[in-house]
Amino acid sequence: MGERARRGTRTTPPRTGRGRTRDPSLTPRALAAARAEYGRAGWASFTLDGVARRAGVGKAALYRRWPTKERLLADAIGEHARLPAPADTGSLRGDARALATALLDHFLAPSGWVTLRVAVDAATGLETFASFHEQIVRAHREGVADMVRRAVERGELAPGTDTGTFGEALYGAVLVHAMAVAPRRREHVREHAGEHALPLADFALASLTGGADAAGADGSSAD
Repeated sequence: MGERARRGTRTTPPRTGRGRTRDPSLTPRALAAARAEYGRAGWASFTLDGVARRAGVGKAALYRRWPTKERLLADAIGEHARLPAPADTGSLRGDARALATALLDHFLAPSGWVTLRVAVDAATGLETFASFHEQIVRAHREGVADMVRRAVERGELAPGTDTGTFGEALYGAVLVHAMAVAPRRREHVREHAGEHALPLADFALASLTGGADAAGADGSSAD
C-alpha cells in the first residue's frame, strides 16, 4: 500500500508532541464546578473527583491544570472575589440600595454559599483559607470605600466619616436576611431582590445619618 493510500485510510488526526488540543470551555466549567462543590459541602468534603463529576470532565484533565485541590479552589475563589464595580446611581442612598440588591442576589445564588463557607473555614483556623477570606473581604471593603468616596465628593458625607459600622450593618443585614429565606423560596426572593434589599439598605444607612431623615440623602421616599 502506498503512502497516499495509507494517509487516506487514517481515521483520526495524528497526535502532536504537545498532546491533545485543550478544550477552552474546560477552565470556566471546572472553576464553576469547584465553587458549586465547595459551596455545597465545604472543604472537608471537597475533592477533585466531585469537581470532575460536576463539571463533566475526567479527573486527569483537572490534574493537568491544577496539581492539587488547593490550587483549583484558590483559582475558583479568586475569580469569585472579583465583584463588579458598585453602581454609581448619583446618590448615597441609591448606591447603598443597589449594593444591597446585588449582595442579596449574590448570597441567594448557588455560588453565594462559597462566601459563607470561606468565612467558616477561615474562622476554624485553617490557614489555607486565610488568604481566600482576605480576598473576599478586601473586595467587599473596596466596594464600600468607592461608594463612600463618591458620597464625600457629592457632599453627602463629611470627609473622614467613620463608615466601618455602615459596611458591617449593610453586609450583616443582607446576609442574615438571605440565610432566613427558606430553600424553596430562594429563587422567588432572588427574582424580587430589590424589594427585599431596599429596607435593609435604609437600615444600614441609619448608622451614617443617625436615623435622621428617613427619606434618605436623595430626598426620595422609602416607598
